[in-house]
Amino acid sequence: MYIVSTYNSTYQLEFRGCFESFDEAMEEFQKAEIEYMAGFEYEVGTTEYNRELENFIFNSRIDKVN
Repeated sequence: MYIVSTYNSTYQLEFRGCFESFDEAMEEFQKAEIEYMAGFEYEVGTTEYNRELENFIFNSRIDKVN
């Protein structure tokens, strides 16, 4: 089982759910990334966009639990 928790720009993790497969967890992670990045008006590839994307990726997580 995999637990997805994502960064929500308040330096806290938001629980996104538990998933049976890594593929399902990754799909949820990608949905959360799209939602997060949609909140900004930066153009893709700009320093600001890349900084926010880095914050999301660095602070989010997918944990495997037995």
